[in-house]
Amino acid sequence: MKALITGINGFGGGHLTRLLLSLGHEVAGLDSGDRETTFDAEDKKIKVFKGDLRDEDIVSTALNKFKPDTIFHLAAQSSVKLSFENPFETFSANLIGTLMLLETISKLDNPIKTLVISSSEVYGRLRPDECPVAEDQAIKPVNPYAVSKAAVDMLACQYHQAYKMPIYIARAFSHSGPGQKTVAVLSDWAFQVAKINLGLSPPQLKVGNIDVQRDYADVRDVVQAYVDIVEKGQPGRPYNVCSGKAYRLAELLEMYRSLIDKEIEVTTDKSRMRPVDIPILVGSHQRLTDDTGWEPKIAIETTLADSLEFWNQRLADEVEES
Repeated sequence: MKALITGINGFGGGHLTRLLLSLGHEVAGLDSGDRETTFDAEDKKIKVFKGDLRDEDIVSTALNKFKPDTIFHLAAQSSVKLSFENPFETFSANLIGTLMLLETISKLDNPIKTLVISSSEVYGRLRPDECPVAEDQAIKPVNPYAVSKAAVDMLACQYHQAYKMPIYIARAFSHSGPGQKTVAVLSDWAFQVAKINLGLSPPQLKVGNIDVQRDYADVRDVVQAYVDIVEKGQPGRPYNVCSGKAYRLAELLEMYRSLIDKEIEVTTDKSRMRPVDIPILVGSHQRLTDDTGWEPKIAIETTLADSLEFWNQRLADEVEES
């Protein structure tokens, strides 16, 4: 496989890069260049094209020079919180970026397998009896990020149907793991707990709404699902990528608190609350399992422990360097 990853320097992009390289595949990336590198930038196996996905020249250059047979389209503005703060950039990055990529691919002589990453947020507010939600559930997005991803989801279907392009769709549910930015809630908690553990901050942990239930998978399981979808899945057929388990955030918070010996006081921070929140969002991966054989393997306890260890090491290194 010759794989081009958009957003290669992002959280999922870094983990996907390492997985593909370990499997012996050739990898290149396209990235805006405003994020830290999450893999060894000196690795001679990797060519990264720097530029905005909304720039047709950049996209064409990457495709023509690298000539991939598979594209993993991970580039996105993926924060619900930031989507409320800047909906214009969210729609531009997610929808226009995807449109530019698919339109450029459609002009090529040879079709390229393309995986487009949608989101569980497209399902919107679900009743408990609608969970675990399957892919045939109507989409009802309730925040700017979700609306942009719903548009991306439908755009991928449209290009597949109109041009018979081999486009695959992954509706990714919440996922976490080592290396994730603190804009994500579980990584933010790991960061705060690590600072407390190292004595870098008082034993107080700030949280938003911890009463909601979410379906969390490990990022390393998620990127394996992405590979399985393009290798074994059906184009134009959305796949939920999820653990299939409901976790109340308060439960995950207690898991984090139990990972260190210090007592931690939990306080609610209003700035961490969303204008609109979804009480429960849990998916079914039955379609993905039936079509590809994929199943989640990494326990949530391992995900949390590895995330905490990542931040413990990162912060300890920063203290030593200073």
